[in-house]
Amino acid sequence: MTISTIMKISHQGQIRIPKKIMISLGIEEGDYLEVDIEGNQIVLKPRKLIDPAQGWYWTKEWQEMESEADEDIKKDQLSERFESVEEGLKWLKK
Repeated sequence: MTISTIMKISHQGQIRIPKKIMISLGIEEGDYLEVDIEGNQIVLKPRKLIDPAQGWYWTKEWQEMESEADEDIKKDQLSERFESVEEGLKWLKK
């Protein structure tokens, strides 16, 4: 899908990104954009900043495990409920 538009640069060097483009890219007010120069073009790329303490969640390995867990949930492949940690550990050791 191609969305094309013309934007005017303000006297402060700013541009306004049209709402249809923001919606299409899933960006919101306050988000960040990476700016690259490729040849004679300016390329803007949406970037979400991640708190370093939460970086583990966004690793490829963790996201793969999240996907597997989501599939198990969809298939109703869940363990029974446990009343204590000890019950859960006993179940895991089986």
